[in-house]
Amino acid sequence: MLKIKSLSKSFDKGKTFALDHVSFVIKKGSVCAIVGESGSGKTTLVRLISGLERPDDGEIVLSNEKVASLTTFIPPERRKIGMVFQEYALFPHLTIIENVMYGIAKHKDKKQIAKEMLDLVGLEGMEKRYPYQLSGGQQQRVALARALAPKPSLLILDEPFSNLDTMLKTQLRNEIFEIINSTGVTVLFVTHDTQDALTVADEILILHKGKLVQKDIASNLYTQPTNQYVASLFGKVLSLTSEIQQDFNCSFDKGKSFAIRNEHIIASDHQPNRDYYVKSKVIKSIVLGDKIQLTVKLPSGVPFTISMSAQPVTDEVYLGFNKGAVLEFGRL
Repeated sequence: MLKIKSLSKSFDKGKTFALDHVSFVIKKGSVCAIVGESGSGKTTLVRLISGLERPDDGEIVLSNEKVASLTTFIPPERRKIGMVFQEYALFPHLTIIENVMYGIAKHKDKKQIAKEMLDLVGLEGMEKRYPYQLSGGQQQRVALARALAPKPSLLILDEPFSNLDTMLKTQLRNEIFEIINSTGVTVLFVTHDTQDALTVADEILILHKGKLVQKDIASNLYTQPTNQYVASLFGKVLSLTSEIQQDFNCSFDKGKSFAIRNEHIIASDHQPNRDYYVKSKVIKSIVLGDKIQLTVKLPSGVPFTISMSAQPVTDEVYLGFNKGAVLEFGRL
């Protein structure tokens, strides 16, 4: 459905690259999430795919048609791409059915199609309301209905849930993707929230400083991250530097880097049955519901935060982990 080949974009004449020779393929009917911190290149990638920017190098192929390269440029309105933004971008002076009809204004059955789309997203009977009369979640559904009305080849969701509170976000996310999956449309889902990506995506693409660092299924990103940046996106990790290896009395390949996920380290009042362990001093404890959050200091002086199910009996605890849980990255 979508093929990106060596795509690059610079906004300062090549001094730095917002996107640096990125290549990947998305299969038809799949959901691919793009994850990365602010400045990673997510927005630039979306603008290039949708036709709002021209690439400096590389090419974009959509439904077997080259839509962008150094010599080719198909304008946005001819790319059959639907967009849903975090701001919804609804027209306040139009009713919601008029908003949905906006993208299919030349279609002879535009009103019937718009009504079907509103029914699909669960807003039947609300056709004559205006955006200000709807909740944030309902406005999001209108934006989705408008994006789906022209029957796009590709649907891009650009941080669509970032303006919603946590409870509404989870509920709406699940409902929205049920609707999307029922249509069979291919989806590119841009998000900074890894939980969103893990929940709905078939594959996740990780961008960092304009480069594609890993594209894989969720389970592989968790168990086999390419580097510590990818690992840190899916939970807290402790970098096993040479001094921390010395703390835990373990020694790994000096030519590689290693880390351990926080959830794979246990804290105990007694010496744990683990391959590696160390006694650490508790410098702070906070009660968080059924867990005690401890800040401890390793012998090397490095502070570390971990949870226990009960308050430790002394101001020292053992930390331990097994060799099999250690994440190993490439050569330094």
